[in-house]
Amino acid sequence: MTEVLERWAEGTGGRLRYLDSASEETVGLPVLFSPGLSDTADEYEAAFAALTPRRLLVVEVRGQGRSDAPPTGYSADDHVDDLEAVVEHAGLDRFHLMTFSRGTTWGIDLARRRPSCVASVSIGDYRAVEVGLPPTFAESQWRTRFRGRPMPDRVTFHVLEGIARESRDRDLWEALGGLGVPVLVGRGAAGGILRDADVERYRAAVADIEVVTFDDAAHDLFRPDRTAYPRAVADFVARQVAETGGRP
Repeated sequence: MTEVLERWAEGTGGRLRYLDSASEETVGLPVLFSPGLSDTADEYEAAFAALTPRRLLVVEVRGQGRSDAPPTGYSADDHVDDLEAVVEHAGLDRFHLMTFSRGTTWGIDLARRRPSCVASVSIGDYRAVEVGLPPTFAESQWRTRFRGRPMPDRVTFHVLEGIARESRDRDLWEALGGLGVPVLVGRGAAGGILRDADVERYRAAVADIEVVTFDDAAHDLFRPDRTAYPRAVADFVARQVAETGGRP
């Protein structure tokens, strides 16, 4: 069984929790995972096993899980600060980046800040954009459920308000392509955010790209199979190792 450690980093918005499978048995470059808007690291237990023996770090940015939820400071830049604080705390010089949903925005921005650190990017059902959210976003999200849990059990209302208030429409297609690293894009066949036109936009923006479709999934690529997307990332990363003559 993969041992997963709870760790804490200090960020610009307070303490940040992340889970880390670091051990003497891990091999290759680690994978840093930037999850979706209301996700908690504990929901990704199966991902650690799927990526073994590669080290995985799952980050709870501000407002998520047990990380601090300051009253303000919920722009994309603030969330990138959180990811960067974990990178620094964990001592990561180079890593593979894995994202899901809105965590994709923060992940791509992290790669823009630290282009020499990112060996590959795997994106889970999201466009290479930041989406500007309407003023009604917090109220509408507050009434929803995700993975069976009501949103009030996942995140506090002021976090949703802050994310909406500080969001803006912004394209990241060119920035992603400019990284010059291999990119994997995952989408669900049963419906989700990505459409065929979005996939073609990815193909036009990124020279070295793979697209994988999960037959039973919709937007949540971790349901019904909690390991399908992480296993695809593990296979994708392994192919990069093989194609570059054994480099991680």
